[in-house]
Amino acid sequence: MMSGDDRLRIEDADGIRRLVLDRPQARNALDGALVAALSEAIKAAGADPAVRVVVLAGTGGGFSAGADLKETARITDAAEAAAHARRMRRLLEMPGGIDKPVIAEVHGFALGAGFALALACDVVVCTAGARLGFPEMRHAVVPALVVPGVVRRAGPLVAFDLLVNGRIFTAAEARIPGLVVLPPGVDAAPEVVRRVAELAGHPAELVAEVKRMVRTSDGADLAHAMDTAEQVNVENRLRRARTTRQDGE
Repeated sequence: MMSGDDRLRIEDADGIRRLVLDRPQARNALDGALVAALSEAIKAAGADPAVRVVVLAGTGGGFSAGADLKETARITDAAEAAAHARRMRRLLEMPGGIDKPVIAEVHGFALGAGFALALACDVVVCTAGARLGFPEMRHAVVPALVVPGVVRRAGPLVAFDLLVNGRIFTAAEARIPGLVVLPPGVDAAPEVVRRVAELAGHPAELVAEVKRMVRTSDGADLAHAMDTAEQVNVENRLRRARTTRQDGE
């Protein structure tokens, strides 16, 4: 079924809810409408007692290329920049904010905010050849909103290297703890099915309790870090807008 927005497809089967990014012509880039639809869909899945496990996936050639750069290039004032930052922050916090386990099924590519979204999930399953990375710095963009989540997942040393150099690497080359990287030539979908069955086999209330405990134990300072990241994102967006206007004069 659709989500009410044709950018997102929602599939339900046996207590599993698949949320499929469906903008293949834009490499599943996260524009404002998709960010809003996906945030609401994850929230709804978390509140639905019939849902045991949530899976995020992408259609076409990959998971997501990140923020929609055509859309962000049109942001020119503080109110727009702040609204965009709040929407993206909400999305990146949403997978960890619900009590249901969330699995990212990554193939092809997951870049920038798209990779950060995958890393925000509880389980990340990647094909060996999937291209991953944070190329924002190559475009003179500070990847502010992805920093807290990447540090939390990868640790500060690895996170700094990933974020500041902007390299694109394959999942097989990744040095990020917890990524489930499949052997070359193996599809992500069967492994996701196996992981889903494993999680769905446990009592839902126990899985929820474990996730809550992990969240409270590990994320004591995450909200503060995201507050700072949101502000940096807004300032960077406005600085780029001013530079663009000056270059055009």
